[in-house]
Amino acid sequence: MIKFLSEEFVAQWVTTQRPKLGNSSGMIVAKIEGAPDGKIAVTALIEDGRLTEAYLGSGRGRDLELTLPYGLAVDLFRHSADPAAEYMKGRLKMSGDMTLWLEVLPAWRSRTSDNEEPELANHTEF
Repeated sequence: MIKFLSEEFVAQWVTTQRPKLGNSSGMIVAKIEGAPDGKIAVTALIEDGRLTEAYLGSGRGRDLELTLPYGLAVDLFRHSADPAAEYMKGRLKMSGDMTLWLEVLPAWRSRTSDNEEPELANHTEF
């Protein structure tokens, strides 16, 4: 088992096949609050809608920043929460490039509607 949001987890998560996230490019930083080890930041680089790199830490020059509680990060990873609904409730906060957000959000939401947990969840300790 690997620990959720550990370096090993992020390294495996980035290699997972997933649908394109629109056609945009940019850097997204997710700041997760209330994790077992405190605050965690994950940086994801997207090129032409494909996730090309991700790492622990807060990347400089981000285009989009997301802030969310740990429990919601787990639910979003497991595809059991709708990112748009959570944004509207104020649990998922977004700042930065609204165009990038509106490009990524529909593809992200479609993952939650399939109700299929990612394979990596079977090997992850939350």
